[in-house]
Amino acid sequence: MKTMYSHSMRQRQSGAALIVVLMLLIVITLLGLASMRGAIMQERMAANTISRGLAFQVAEAGLRQAEIVVRDASTITFPPSGCDKGRCATPDPADEPAWNARNFWTTGGQYQTGVAVKSADGAVSISPLFVIEDFGTSVSGGGASDCVDVSKACISTAEQSVYRITAYASTPSGAEVIVQSLYRR
Repeated sequence: MKTMYSHSMRQRQSGAALIVVLMLLIVITLLGLASMRGAIMQERMAANTISRGLAFQVAEAGLRQAEIVVRDASTITFPPSGCDKGRCATPDPADEPAWNARNFWTTGGQYQTGVAVKSADGAVSISPLFVIEDFGTSVSGGGASDCVDVSKACISTAEQSVYRITAYASTPSGAEVIVQSLYRR
């Protein structure tokens, strides 16, 4: 009688449990893949944020290096037109700046290379690139707000030279940053 009972139970099962278990495995697999995809995306976003932050810090360092060049130079000479060795002639307001050209930062000779900056872990060393543009002169009122560089005494003359400094940095992962400042002396 036992064999007859087990035999009749086997005949009544239609494999519904197998189908339900397979469906659950598919759902769990899809959930696992979706969570892995999200984790990978967040890891990439974090890496891009770190890379962009590093490029920004290097560009800022290049900006400061160029400001020191301007501050400490007794005279700065500029080419009659275009850019040469990090010095650019007075730009025409109607034209695009030279540093905005497509391959300006990848072809040498037009920009100046600053002192390399290392990443926090020391694994990457990046050199900032910069240009100094002659922006002519400005009339100064001689007040405290006219002192741009607080490391030097204010210039009491009515005229000051104005320079636009543009610094560029890029990381090996492709993050690029351009920063600018106007500097008077």
